[in-house]
Amino acid sequence: MRYVNTNLKVPLLEAIDRITILMLKRERLTDEQSRIIAEKEYDFYRKVLDSYRDDGLVIKDEWITRMKETNAALWDVEAAIREARKNKLTLEDVGRLAVQLRDKNNERNIIKGQIAGEVKIDFYEVPIESSASDTSLKLPLPEAIDRVTIAMLKLERLHHDNNRAFIKKEYTFYRKVLDSYRNEGIDVKDAWVEEMKEINGHVWDIESAIRQGREDEFGLEEMGRRTLDLRELSKVRVACKKKIAEEVGLDFHEVKGEVT
Repeated sequence: MRYVNTNLKVPLLEAIDRITILMLKRERLTDEQSRIIAEKEYDFYRKVLDSYRDDGLVIKDEWITRMKETNAALWDVEAAIREARKNKLTLEDVGRLAVQLRDKNNERNIIKGQIAGEVKIDFYEVPIESSASDTSLKLPLPEAIDRVTIAMLKLERLHHDNNRAFIKKEYTFYRKVLDSYRNEGIDVKDAWVEEMKEINGHVWDIESAIRQGREDEFGLEEMGRRTLDLRELSKVRVACKKKIAEEVGLDFHEVKGEVT
């Protein structure tokens, strides 16, 4: 089935992943204000999935269940990392948690790939000239800026990647999302894009050894050190998204306890 994402709707796999994280937030967050924010975001992604169903797409309960289980496991490992200093874990202990986190992320990517194999639809395909009258289910601006800067880094750094054609399509999709916000009269500031790209570039640099499975080469202690550095960068990244959300008047943004 060919699907042209005329309205720039959040791509299906991303929406499934995000809504399962929000299910966990609704169950686990204890701070009332954070719960309210998560509830608003959950309602947005529920509308996204309902819209795909209205388009005639089948969204299997099994996909939601598997993704939620994997994200729950990620949440547990990330929680242990967040509490590492409080619980006086050694850097080697944190390194072991980092390996677990990487492996769980790999599992999540495998599940996404399996769902994509069943759906067999490219949700990043957009018309050459986008003239949609309703783009209300597009990715929230802070997340779109995050995604477009990650795609920019991939294009700059992965010159010989086998998936380069898809990365270009992904970049084009999120660039159109940003253009849609501009067409609505929102000033998408270059400084936001530059700041997010810089943060994600630092994340890439620190994370690479963990992502590439080089713990035997670098040692668990170094893995632990990098992981704690990543936690600090994660706070900066979340703060950047929150700042953008507040400036454009978005009533939800990432809150503590997230799996990202």
